[in-house]
Amino acid sequence: MCEWEERVESVARQIEQYLESHPQAADSLEGIATWWVSKQRIRYELEVVRAALEQLTHSGVVTTKHAEDKQDPVYRLKDKSH
Repeated sequence: MCEWEERVESVARQIEQYLESHPQAADSLEGIATWWVSKQRIRYELEVVRAALEQLTHSGVVTTKHAEDKQDPVYRLKDKSH
């Protein structure tokens, strides 16, 4: 399968997953690309970024801090001077 076919298959799976989660959904081509497909990609990328941050935290590159007004931690480069 060529790269184009792989990309088409990937987007088809994303659209199918969205429709399975939202069976009453209907939208235009632009709406589907903007809202459905991008939403699925963002959800996937959040998981990838979460795993990458956990790896960086575990290896000592990144540190976390919980801000008083935030539920989620804030990530930053670990201070190597200490």
